[in-house]
Amino acid sequence: MKPPTEQEVLQATSRCLNREAVTARRISMGRSHFVFTVELKSGESVIARITRCDRAECFAGFAYWRRQLARVRVPVPRVLSMDLTGTALRWPIMLLEQAPGDDLCNVYADLTAEEKRTVADDLLDIRHRVSGLPPGPGYGGIASYSDLRCHSRWQDVLWEYFTGAIDQLTPSQRKRPAIEEIRGTIGELRPVFDRIDPLPYLIDATHQNVLVDGGRVTAIIDLDELGFGDALYPLGVARAGLLARGPEADCIEQVAAPLCVGPIRQRIFDLYSAIAILKMLSPSPLSVTGPPSADSKIATRLWTLLDFFAVAAAHKE
Repeated sequence: MKPPTEQEVLQATSRCLNREAVTARRISMGRSHFVFTVELKSGESVIARITRCDRAECFAGFAYWRRQLARVRVPVPRVLSMDLTGTALRWPIMLLEQAPGDDLCNVYADLTAEEKRTVADDLLDIRHRVSGLPPGPGYGGIASYSDLRCHSRWQDVLWEYFTGAIDQLTPSQRKRPAIEEIRGTIGELRPVFDRIDPLPYLIDATHQNVLVDGGRVTAIIDLDELGFGDALYPLGVARAGLLARGPEADCIEQVAAPLCVGPIRQRIFDLYSAIAILKMLSPSPLSVTGPPSADSKIATRLWTLLDFFAVAAAHKE
């Protein structure tokens, strides 16, 4: 799928909102959708998210979970309009209010130590609010409580993430020792995973999709699905994403601390980071941006982190 032109986005926005849109600029946030900032003639700005026709249910899921999370006061942008029929545009389009701020990974290096602690406190509060939602019908990401496309065990979610990622790697990459270490650790810790309940968590609120402005979390901007299972998993993703860009991820470590009591939970945290790194390095058929280029600093750093976390996860006390 090629990205829509700016003119197509302007016309679709004007039609959906019944207000004149004057400029559209594509932005890089989001791997699964095309995202544009659209300025209206009134001077206001909105966010346009556009996806493939076979993924229209993602936007319906966003609207559904936005309503659920608003009840527990999780900051999520309002849905202004959406068209899933292809009437306004050839593809499904969703228009959201624009929340202030930028992705956590883009501003993290500029945050002071105090601001990082404040962001961690905000994320802890949001996690507490999300935990007020009912448990899920199973494990993994789903578009609503009636969505039965879920797994019966948490371990099955991890296997899906792991096998889906390594299937996209080259044969030589699949021979790295880290791959077998991750495989072995998932199998070894099965009894622990079987005791995890299907509790709600923000599946994509990681180093991305968490907007920060003025040292505070202002919004969670990706809600196509809500996750059910271990709330430590997205923190493993966030830690890996921040470490790929800088020397530390203290903010995320602070948020994860209550969920990492004991050596087994620390190993699980390391395993989650390793699995997340595999997913970051692997091309995905659902991605519109793809993984970092093989010769980039981030890719090099991710391979180093993969080896480190795979060994740490496999380590037995």
